[in-house]
Parts: sequence; C-alpha cells; structure tokens
Amino acid sequence: MPKIDWSSRFGTLVHDVARVHSRLFDRRARGNFDLTRAQCRVLVMLHRYGVQTQAELAERMELTPMALVRLLDRLREKGLVRRERDPNDKRAHLLYLTQASEAKIDTIVAFANVTEREALADLTPAERAELSRLLGKVLTNLTRAEAECPAPVRRTEQAGPEASEPSDA
Repeated sequence: MPKIDWSSRFGTLVHDVARVHSRLFDRRARGNFDLTRAQCRVLVMLHRYGVQTQAELAERMELTPMALVRLLDRLREKGLVRRERDPNDKRAHLLYLTQASEAKIDTIVAFANVTEREALADLTPAERAELSRLLGKVLTNLTRAEAECPAPVRRTEQAGPEASEPSDA
C-alpha cells in the first residue's frame, strides 16, 4: 500500500483547521470573558437558529442531553439563557437568549473576527469568496449524502431480545 499523505486529505484538513481555529479562539477568549468555548457555542447556536428545544439544541451541537444541561445551568446562573416549558409539549423545554446575552454575542463575534482575519490573512478577497463558495458546495454535497444515508439504529431502538444478538449476515 502506498504511503498516504494525510496532510492533504480533505477530511484531515477540515478537521485540523477547525481544531486549530477553535483552540486559538479559546486561548484568546480565556481570561477576557467568563465563558468557555462550549458555552459560547450554545449562545451562538441559539442566536443563529433562534428559540429551540433542549433536544433540538443537543442534537444540533452533537452533545448528550446531560452535557447540554450542565452548560445551560451555568448559562442560566449567568443570566444569559432562559428555559421555559414548551406549551405544545409539556415534556420539552424551550431555550431563549436573554437581553444580557446580546453583549456576550458581540464579544464572541469580535474574538471570532480576529481569529478569522488571521486564518484568511494571506487570501485575496477573491480567494476568500471562492473558498466560501467551494465550502458551501461541499456542505451541500455532504448534507445531501447524509440525507440519503440511513441513520444507524441504536440498540435501544431495536425491537425484541434477538436484536441484541450479533447478526450472521
């Protein structure tokens, strides 16, 4: 098997860019405001997508419901998120940003802008536009492929005791 140049593979590059971008944002933000990167993500997701249930937000952020609850508790203590029962589903809670969260969103965006400027520093405006356009196409392709790919069945969703037995197929 020929040697693989992992540094030029699409998935590796996307992952590495996201990891280093997140780490740099975290280093800059730490000490400048009292939120973790995970708490910032919650606020950004609520700002971007609006009011949503805890379950929707947990899925969108790819977190377990328990991990999200811990983040929400801390954000509620800081007066940045409000949680109310969903009038259409008494088992669900809707999440809202508070007025106080607007200033935090502005700070998050300011730190993200600095990191983004550094990330794109050597690109011309045309290259930046092309990068955004190409990544948008990639996202569309992957979203389409994901929609066509059946989700894995979780063990708890499988019916009957025989479902936990290994398949001979």
